[in-house]
Amino acid sequence: MVKYGSISAWINVDGAPLPEYGEDVIAAEDKVVCWVPSEAGKEFTVNIRHERCSLDVASYVYVDGKYINGGFITPFNATGKDSVCVSALATSAITERTLMFAGLDLTDDDGLLGSDVSPELGEIKVEHWHVMKGQKVPFQPHRYEETGPVHERSKKAISHRTQLGASSSTQPRHTRRAAVKVTRLLTVVFRYRPIGEYHSQGMLQANGLAPPPAPVPSTSSLGSRKRSLTPDDDVINISDEDSDEDAARIAKLEAELKRLQNRNRRPNKKAKREPSVKQEKRQKAVFDPNDVLDLT
Repeated sequence: MVKYGSISAWINVDGAPLPEYGEDVIAAEDKVVCWVPSEAGKEFTVNIRHERCSLDVASYVYVDGKYINGGFITPFNATGKDSVCVSALATSAITERTLMFAGLDLTDDDGLLGSDVSPELGEIKVEHWHVMKGQKVPFQPHRYEETGPVHERSKKAISHRTQLGASSSTQPRHTRRAAVKVTRLLTVVFRYRPIGEYHSQGMLQANGLAPPPAPVPSTSSLGSRKRSLTPDDDVINISDEDSDEDAARIAKLEAELKRLQNRNRRPNKKAKREPSVKQEKRQKAVFDPNDVLDLT
């Protein structure tokens, strides 16, 4: 929920407020800009509240640069409401259509390359004004044109738009009240984009505006991590178990060397021979533990 003094605004989807990311307060302009996650096919509601309001105020809601609807908030000491909720566009005196996030249709048709694309595409804007109430006038629905196909090079960073949902019947509207804008109190801009988990083009997460999803534990992650440490199959991974086996092998080889040395020292009754110094050296060269297994 965006809060600016006694004024707050938020977007609801499935009955719950959407989280806001990257909130930027521009105090000199009485303006707040933030980002919200959008999911194609989800209907949304725009809400604004002015607590203990002492003036006649009105909120005006725009989507993708086009006016949708609005409402009055009366002073708190009068019998009135302190909030405005906009969830649909009045298409006639007795019908309305809901507001819904939808995918933006992209095309490579160069005939649309120079077509006019609203700079406010992908935005929900709320303007909150101190107003002077005017006279009641006959009801007339506002004209609204949905955003059509856009050339793929026109809006690379936007993949969602707002479209009108199903039509439903309402209580008949006969009049509406005009208002004269006096002072703008606040402007809130909700820039809606896919967050990541909802869409392959997760722009909020990709641009660091929303936190990344929590990693999912995997039973094979440990094995994968071990494999990544030895990308070359020729590299030998020496573990503690390997060291124990090597020590046993060294002890066995040393015992074999000692046995051979003792056997060579025994006198030969059949022939008189010179001491086997050279043979001992040759056996030592073959069975020296430092030559048998190199652990460095």
